[in-house]
Amino acid sequence: MEKNVYGVFDSNPELLAAISDLKAKGVTGTQMTVAADIKNYVQLGNEHTDILIIANQDKEDTLFLKIFHYFTDEGSGDLRSFFTKYGYSYDETKAMLEEVKAKKFILLLDEEVSIEELKACEAKSKK
Repeated sequence: MEKNVYGVFDSNPELLAAISDLKAKGVTGTQMTVAADIKNYVQLGNEHTDILIIANQDKEDTLFLKIFHYFTDEGSGDLRSFFTKYGYSYDETKAMLEEVKAKKFILLLDEEVSIEELKACEAKSKK
């Protein structure tokens, strides 16, 4: 099963709004995945416990580990493996890792959810 990027969000409130909107359109939490650099940064609340959160680490590194990861290009193994597993290219994976390192959240949907249909419905509702 593939995971398709629905959107990249700058803040937790933006992410929560997108999740609520998707749930209102019938998308279930088990069909959603949130990618983040640090798991503790993702605050979904008790109503979204069925959403998978994949992160490089649970909490922020010490200064020493940040420096180590910077020079060794390590520390993004969990997300790197996750994106590779779902067929993303090296360049796509690198771009997404840069997004999460910038403290952004990536919301992915299972392949059975048509992102095109969701966005088309969204565009119709704005007219």
